[in-house]
Amino acid sequence: MEELPQNSPLSGAIWISYPSSLEHTESGKAYYCFIKSFSWKKGTQQAFLHITADYRYTAWLNGQWIGQGPVRGWPDSYAFDSYDVSDALLEGDNRLAVLLHVLDVSTFQYIFTGQSGFAAKLHAAGDEGENAVVTDESWLCRLHPSFGDNTPRISTQQAFVEHYDARVEPAGWLMDCPEGCHRAAESAWLQAVNPGREPKLQPRDIPLLAEETVYPAKVREKVTVKLPRAPWSMDLRHLLLPGNKDANPHAVQGMVVTTVELERSAMLRFYFQDRTSGLHTKLAVNGVKMQPIDDSGQHWSGLFHYDVPLNAGENFLLFWFEGVAHEFTFQTVVELTDDVPVSPCLPGIEESRFGFFVPGRDEDGRALFEQLKHSSDWQQWQAAAKDSWTAITRDMEHSENVFLRIRHSLPIEAFEQADCYAHSCCSGNRDSTIIAAPNAGQAVRLVLEFDRMTAGLLEFELYAPAGTVMDIYGFEAYSGDMIVHMDSMHNTMRYICKQGWQRYRSLQHRSFRYLVIQLSEFTGAIRLRSVQCLLRTYPSPRIGHFRCSEEKLNRIFQMSRWTAALCSDDVFVDCPTYEQAYWVGDAYIMSGVQSAMSGMEPLIARSLLLAGESVKRSPIVESQVPSGWENVLSTWSLLWALACTAHVRRTGDMAFAKRIYPMLKRQTLYIAENLMDERTGLIASPYWNLLDWASIDAPSGAIVTHVNAWYLQCCREAGELAERIGERGDAEQYRLIAEAIMDGMNEFLWDDRVGAFADCISADGRLSDVASEQTQIICYINDAVRQDRRAALLQYVRGEVKDTVACATPFMRFFKLQGLKKAGLASELLSEIRSIWGQMADADSTTCWEDMPGRWSPGYPTRSYCHGWSVAPAYFLPHTIAGIPPSDAWTSPIVISPQPVTLDWAEGSIMSPKGELHVSWERTERLFRASVRLPAELDGMLRIPAPAYAVRSISMNGMTAAISSVVENGCWQVPIKGGSRVVVEAAIG
Repeated sequence: MEELPQNSPLSGAIWISYPSSLEHTESGKAYYCFIKSFSWKKGTQQAFLHITADYRYTAWLNGQWIGQGPVRGWPDSYAFDSYDVSDALLEGDNRLAVLLHVLDVSTFQYIFTGQSGFAAKLHAAGDEGENAVVTDESWLCRLHPSFGDNTPRISTQQAFVEHYDARVEPAGWLMDCPEGCHRAAESAWLQAVNPGREPKLQPRDIPLLAEETVYPAKVREKVTVKLPRAPWSMDLRHLLLPGNKDANPHAVQGMVVTTVELERSAMLRFYFQDRTSGLHTKLAVNGVKMQPIDDSGQHWSGLFHYDVPLNAGENFLLFWFEGVAHEFTFQTVVELTDDVPVSPCLPGIEESRFGFFVPGRDEDGRALFEQLKHSSDWQQWQAAAKDSWTAITRDMEHSENVFLRIRHSLPIEAFEQADCYAHSCCSGNRDSTIIAAPNAGQAVRLVLEFDRMTAGLLEFELYAPAGTVMDIYGFEAYSGDMIVHMDSMHNTMRYICKQGWQRYRSLQHRSFRYLVIQLSEFTGAIRLRSVQCLLRTYPSPRIGHFRCSEEKLNRIFQMSRWTAALCSDDVFVDCPTYEQAYWVGDAYIMSGVQSAMSGMEPLIARSLLLAGESVKRSPIVESQVPSGWENVLSTWSLLWALACTAHVRRTGDMAFAKRIYPMLKRQTLYIAENLMDERTGLIASPYWNLLDWASIDAPSGAIVTHVNAWYLQCCREAGELAERIGERGDAEQYRLIAEAIMDGMNEFLWDDRVGAFADCISADGRLSDVASEQTQIICYINDAVRQDRRAALLQYVRGEVKDTVACATPFMRFFKLQGLKKAGLASELLSEIRSIWGQMADADSTTCWEDMPGRWSPGYPTRSYCHGWSVAPAYFLPHTIAGIPPSDAWTSPIVISPQPVTLDWAEGSIMSPKGELHVSWERTERLFRASVRLPAELDGMLRIPAPAYAVRSISMNGMTAAISSVVENGCWQVPIKGGSRVVVEAAIG
C-alpha cells in the first residue's frame, strides 16, 4: 500500500489477497474466507479494527459480527472503516475472520479494478506497535464453498443474486477452535498473498450506518404453490462482450439455439421480460419466425411471450437478439398446455443443452448471422455455423433463477392453519411457525408484510432437514390482492438448509415491504422461528418535523421523510431496491431535504465531492457515480453544481467551498468553452438531456432551453461562490457568461407564437414547436425570462395551459412546487401536494413513488415505490406551511412566514447548521397564535399572515409593550431574538 505515516490507523498492514490457485470468478463473483488467530491480553484500553477492501468485506471477531464495507468510492482511493471491538475481544485466543467478496465486472456502485483484496489492522488504543494484528502473508484463506458461483444479476445496476448452501460451509471458521477443527479440509486453506498493490487509503468521512431490527407485522398470505418447470437462464455477457468489465450499454448481436424432442405435438409458451434495457429476444421455431404477444398491460418493464406450436419429434428453437442492451441475461420460463416432458438438448453433445453464436463485426459475419436466422433444423444450423459457435455447458447456465421460479409458481390452496400459529415467526419471541412438507413438485409459500418499506440485511432462524430449499423474494407493493412483481430485477436469494437449527444473515443490502418465503424439497416439518430485517440507513435523527390539522398532509410528510431516510446510505441513492445508485440529480433534492430533516451535512459533502471527482474521467460531472457506466446527463451535472453552492450557502463551510471549487470551475468553463453555439451564444449539449419522463423536445446536440436555464443559474451561483473565496476574476467571468446566456435565451428561444419559451433549437436551426410546462417552470424558477414575460410563464407554473406537455414525475414536480412557492401561491402548492402525493397515501404506500399513474399500465403506477427524487413534501411543508425558511449562513435575521391556507394549525421543525428551528401556529377567525424557538446564533422576524390593517394588537409572551414590530410588504413582522422561545399572539378583526 501507499506508504502510511507511523501513526496512521493502518500503518504496518499490507494489502493481501488470495493465491491464483483459488481464482474463481468465471461467473462474475466469488467469496473468500480469510482468518487470523492471535492471542490478546485484555486491559482497560479500547481496541479498534480498521479495515477496507476491494470489492467488499464482512468482518467477524470471535464469531461476533463487526461490520461490512467499505463505502463506495473511486478506485484510486479506498476509505477504511474503524470499529470499536473492545467488547468482542477475549482474554487469550481470538480469531479475526474476514469474508472478501470479489466482483469480476463493474456495477453502478463499483468500478472493476482486477486487484481485489483487503487491508486490516486491530490494535489497542495508544498501542500501534508489536501487539497489533495486521494483514500480512501469515493469514490463511480459502474459497467459501457455500456461495453459489453462477447466479443471475440482481439488476442492470447491481451485482449478483445471493445463493447460500449451508451444508458445505466451512465448519467453525468464524471462531477460534482447536487446530483439528480444520484438519479435515486442511488442503483448502492456503496462505494469503501480497499482490504488491499499494492503494491510497483514507478514513471514512461519514458515520457508520445506524442499525435497527425490524420484524414483520403479519403473515399476509399462506398458500401451497405448484412449482414451474426449471427456467432456461444464463448470463451471456462474457460471450457477447469477452474481456469487457464496464457497465455501459453495448450494441450486441447473438443467438441461442437448442432442440426439444416431444412424444406428441404440444403448444408451448415462452415468457420473456425487460425489453427496455435487456436482450429483446426474438424466436424462430423450425425455421418459422414467431410473433411476440405483448404483455406490457401487465407491467411497465415490457413483458411479452411467444405461443409456440411444436411437432412430435425433434424441434429446432432459435432465439436471437440484436440492438443496444444494458443487461445480458437470457432467461425464459416454459409453460405447456398439457404435461408433456420438455427438456432442451443439443443432439450428440451430452454436456451442453444450448449453443451460442455471436457474429464477427465484418460483412461476412453479418451475412452469416442473417443466414443462420433462417435455419430450419439443428443439422442445417450446425453445418452453416461450422466452428464459429460455442457450446454452453451446464456450468455456464444459472444454477437457479429464483425470481422466475417464484414469479411463475401457481397457487393451489390456502392453508387450514389457524392464524395465531402462522404469525408466530413475526414476533421475535422465539415462538415458531410450523410448516408441514408439501407434495413433490410443490412448495409452501408465506408472504410476510412489514408495517412499512424497509431496507437492510435479511435475517432468519429455522429448524429444517438438510437440503431444504428456502427461496426468498422481496417486493414493494400489491395491486388489490395481486403481487406487483418486480420484473427486470431479481430481489431474491436462495438458502439451502443444513440439518437442525440454523441462523443466517444475508450479505446483500435489499429493500422491500413484502417478503415471499417459499420452502420446498423437504420432508416432515420446518420450524420457522423468526424472519427479520436489520434496517441499515445513514443515522437519521428525527429533528425535521411537520404536523397540521389535515391528516392526509401528515401522512404525506411521514411518507416523504421515511423515503428520504431509506434513500440515505453511504451516499444518497435513487432507490434502495432497484438500483441503489447515486444519481447526482436525484441527490439535489435529497440533500436539501436531509439537511433540514436530519442535519446530514457530512453525507451531503461526501456525495458532492464524490460526484465532483468524476471530472477526472469525463469533461463534466457524470450522472451517477462511482459507476461502471460512464454517462453524462446535462441537467444532473448542473444540479450537482447548484447543490454544491446551496450546501455552502446553508453551512458557510468555506473549507468545503475551496475543496469543491476547482471541480465546479472546471465544469463551468468547459461548458462555456466547448459547448457554446457561435450564432446564438447558447449551450448546445451533446449529452443526454433528460429532465422529466415526458415528451419534452430535448434531443442530444440541440440548444435545449432548460439546460441553458440551469447553466445560467449555475454561472450566477458559481460567481457568488467565487466572490466569497476571493476569486474575483472568475466571478466576473461567470457574470458575463450569465448575462450572455440570459440575452441569448430571450432572443433566440422565446417563441412569440405561443408567448413562451420553445423547448429547444434543433441541430438544423429550427425552433421547436413544443413549449412544455417543464421548460417554462425551469426558466421561471431560474429567473431566465425578462420581467415583461414573467406573467406568461406563471400560467404554466399554475398548470393553466392545457395544450402542452405537462409535468409527469414527482421529481419534476419538486421544481413546480418551487415555482409555486416563489410566486407566493401557497394554496396551489398545497393542492399539488394533495393531488400527487395524496394518490400514494390513498394507496396505503409508506414511501414515495418514482412515477405517477398514467405512464405505465393500469395497476402498475410506478416502477420504484420508494424513490429519493420524490420526497418534495418533506421539504415544502415545513418550509412553506410552517413558514421556516431554508438555512442561509449569511442571512440574519431570517423571516418566518407561516402560510395557513386552509389549515387551522400546523407545527414544523428543521435542522440548520446553527441548531434546530421550531415553529407552531394556530388560528381562529379572530386570533393568530405562534410559538417560535430559534438557535442562539440566529435572529428572526415572524410575519403575521394577515393584512397589517386587520391586526388590532400584537403581544409577545403575554406582553404588548416594547415590541418593535414593523410593517413589510403589507404585513406586520415581529422581531425574535436568537436563543429564545417566544409566543406571539395577534388579534385579528
